[in-house]
Amino acid sequence: MRKVNVLWLQGGCCGGSTMSFLNAEQPDIFAAVHMSNLDVVWHPSLSTETGETVVDALQSFCSGNRSLDVLMVEGAVHRGPDRTGRYFMFHDRPFKDWILDLSNVAEYTMAVGTCSSFGGIPSSGTNPLDATGLQFLREKKGGLLGVGYTSGSGLPVINIPGCPAHPDWIVETLVLLISGELGIDRLDRYQRPKMFYSKLAHHACPRNEYYEFKASAEEYSQQGCLFEHLGCKGTQCESDCNERLWLGRTGSCTRGGFPCVSCTSPRFPDGFVPFFVTEKIGDIPTTLPLDVPKAWYVGISGLAKLACPERLRANAVSFKRIDLR
Repeated sequence: MRKVNVLWLQGGCCGGSTMSFLNAEQPDIFAAVHMSNLDVVWHPSLSTETGETVVDALQSFCSGNRSLDVLMVEGAVHRGPDRTGRYFMFHDRPFKDWILDLSNVAEYTMAVGTCSSFGGIPSSGTNPLDATGLQFLREKKGGLLGVGYTSGSGLPVINIPGCPAHPDWIVETLVLLISGELGIDRLDRYQRPKMFYSKLAHHACPRNEYYEFKASAEEYSQQGCLFEHLGCKGTQCESDCNERLWLGRTGSCTRGGFPCVSCTSPRFPDGFVPFFVTEKIGDIPTTLPLDVPKAWYVGISGLAKLACPERLRANAVSFKRIDLR
């Protein structure tokens, strides 16, 4: 069997999804590469090739002399200044021009991480770099490649957002693509695989009992829900983080006592600031849960507080003891 050629390029990013990818466990990346018959032609952090050798490989794909099965892009693409792309040069060409050429010959194109999916942190604020995702800029479809872009397979860009993306999301999506099992019907409105992004990070959060009765922490390290006062956006974040878990299947942001910042959303980061304060109108948070009608939430939250058991009310503002022995 011919090996599946995979090319991973990094644009404007911190490299976090690469670090996450290296932490894949079930299977690990070496087993995944072997089992899926992959040839990782080049990865900027994992490959030893440099300079002209890399450029020759990229040019062989662009010319059609070598088939490019999967193009994986991590990081936003800088289009500035004045749409020249010269803020981010890759060898002797703007990085954006390489992506435009390679995406035209790729059988599948994947955006790995929120930056390449939606622009992410490089596109935040006034976006002086004119940074964008591959086929979205925040919630608006278009990005670098345009609304109508499809790869050789007929699929649009497959977005795997997250800051960083979970290693399972990357590896399992790659396996589904090359086995022909990921069709357009299995993608959501932002071109994310539904199997990972159809739930909320809020689901399976260990603080949900506190959430249901609106028993809220007032300071970090307290045991209560982080939504009402401390800025948790888990009810806005479409991902399976609290079911899949991270770091050896042991943790997540909220399990570690840290508010979710909804990093898989096209609105991240600007749409969720301030991160650690819950903005409200009166007593009602402005970032209401996605899984319940807003009117229902407003009506039931007051009743939930009245029905809160004293045990939860007391424990919500109690500090969790840590045994250091």
